[in-house]
Amino acid sequence: MAAVLVLGAATGGSARVDDTYESLRAEAFEAAQWAIASDAADALAKVSARFAQGDDAIGRLAEGREALITRRDRLEHEIERLYALDDEASRQRRETARAEYDQTLDRLRTVDAEIETRFPAYSELTSPQALTVEETQGLLREDEGLLLVLVNPEAAYVWALTRDRVEWARSESLGQEEMAAAVARLRASLTTAAARGQPYIDPSLLQDQTDTAFDRAEAHRIYSELIAPVEDVFRGRSTLITVTSGDLSALPLALLPTEAPDGADDSAAALAATPWLIDRYALAALPSVSSLTALRCHLVSDPALRSPGCPPAPAGPAPQAAAGERIELVAFGAPVLAGHAVGAARGAPPAGDLMGDGPLADVERLRALPALPGSRAELEALQSRYPRSLVRMGEAATETAVRQTDREALSRARFVVFSTHGLLAGSDQAEPGLVLTPPSIGTAEDDGYLSASEAAELRLSADFVVLSACNTAASDGQPGGEGLSGLARAFFYAGARSLVVSHWEVSDAATTELMTRTFAALDDADIGERARALREGMRAVRDNPRWAHPAYWAPFTLVGEPG
Repeated sequence: MAAVLVLGAATGGSARVDDTYESLRAEAFEAAQWAIASDAADALAKVSARFAQGDDAIGRLAEGREALITRRDRLEHEIERLYALDDEASRQRRETARAEYDQTLDRLRTVDAEIETRFPAYSELTSPQALTVEETQGLLREDEGLLLVLVNPEAAYVWALTRDRVEWARSESLGQEEMAAAVARLRASLTTAAARGQPYIDPSLLQDQTDTAFDRAEAHRIYSELIAPVEDVFRGRSTLITVTSGDLSALPLALLPTEAPDGADDSAAALAATPWLIDRYALAALPSVSSLTALRCHLVSDPALRSPGCPPAPAGPAPQAAAGERIELVAFGAPVLAGHAVGAARGAPPAGDLMGDGPLADVERLRALPALPGSRAELEALQSRYPRSLVRMGEAATETAVRQTDREALSRARFVVFSTHGLLAGSDQAEPGLVLTPPSIGTAEDDGYLSASEAAELRLSADFVVLSACNTAASDGQPGGEGLSGLARAFFYAGARSLVVSHWEVSDAATTELMTRTFAALDDADIGERARALREGMRAVRDNPRWAHPAYWAPFTLVGEPG
């Protein structure tokens, strides 16, 4: 495990006290979290900057923090430049700049400490911290396990925790390059799998690809290398919380077979008989281990519901429950878009490709995205289930409606649904977000794009937020873990307890069946819990022989609170 220990020293993990097996395992657990957190930094940067524009207490602190960060970065560059000059004047200027730099760091640490003390939920949103093994165990419930997977260039590292046990393992055969290849092969049969010669595949979904069989042996290899070596820790647990990184974040773990495959991969009967990981556990993903602290400690409106493992409650105000009568469902989707509707293409370019020259989205580029006729059918099915719901489709599905007109209704919604394109952050620090009906002219209030920072400004009390057309992989097939992380954190901060996101589009009929059954299970007193409800929706889809392929039932992942 030497590679992990070097990583810990480089990324802020705790200093090693001794070389016992337990201490090395604990240090590496924290180091892995720091490495994963760094992946989300760009996606979260603009969320922090947007809060700095506010005039409330957190806005003023965030504004001061942004100014200090700007000064720190400027001084770093100046000191680097002065080191290249060897004259006396440059040396003196370097000493002055170094003193100012140290003072700036001290002030930044002071501001960060105040934010963490007074506004811990904001701190988790913008600067997630690593939890120790003991802190993590204290936040887990008796029937839960937590799986952390860090994919490094040389290997994948795995930690398994419950309230009373912890184990770790390493897979040298699934390093970064190998994992990327494995995930790419599996996703190729999930995102646009072809209908040719496969009678159980819906031709309206799967097009223009020669190989449609889902490689269960490859998927089972991932299970065998990453989960099986530590799975004894989870014995007797019914819910598994997962935190993954890199390319693995683009693959729902629900579709990993827990036994070596039997029969042909292109056989509907063989697929239907396959034991999948979702059969063994109700699954929930988190963008970071520390999200447990946000969800179970800082973003809880009723202090009695805080986890026993939480740190002392902060001095600042607790989140307030929404006032007024509860609304069962508030939904937005099927935006007016001019692009040709493609059978299996809800994926869209990275957010950076659709931004204008300034901070706003380019409304013409947004408008050219493919239309989503399936979104309307999905929302109409939900509207029929909840007649007293508020559903905005087409011309009514605007950013103005979300952020202004229906803001109060959103704050009282039990369920919130966005059925539209979801865009990833990309590599240029553009924010991830959701596409709505573009206006004629984009403004700061409405440019047709609900970014992560704008989502964070909403005030939700929702048990369940569904981003049913949000694709967590970019159009080129690359995974978007950092985009998902930024968007998930933003909705958590806004008050959502959990999100449901999709990694690719499925057929309209299968999606409608899955969502309808998931919401029915949420209303069922014998099921009721979010992760279990989504599993029931998946089972309903799998019960149809035409939908045995995981392309139909496996794209949706619950992110957040499983219970």
